[in-house]
Amino acid sequence: MDTKTATSTKIKSDIDSDVDALKTDIAALRDDLRQVVKDMRGLAAVRAQAGVDKGTEIAKEAGEQIGEAKTAMETRIRENPLGAIGIAFGAGVILAMMRRN
Repeated sequence: MDTKTATSTKIKSDIDSDVDALKTDIAALRDDLRQVVKDMRGLAAVRAQAGVDKGTEIAKEAGEQIGEAKTAMETRIRENPLGAIGIAFGAGVILAMMRRN
């Protein structure tokens, strides 16, 4: 009987050590998962900020281009005011004809 008790004690000890090892592994996996989630949040924040920065840059460039186009248009109108009036009149006639149909 003494051999059975020693064997069952050894088995219980092995099971306890395996359970402790599993608990340690699970805790390590939780920590790793937390770190992965934290890294993903950081990456998402960096990419979102990069998108905002790119959008701001594009909007700034578009504003500059609109300003340049406005300046160019004003210059051409000042150089040829009768032509500008003729173009505006023609565009108005075309819009009126389109609206009528």
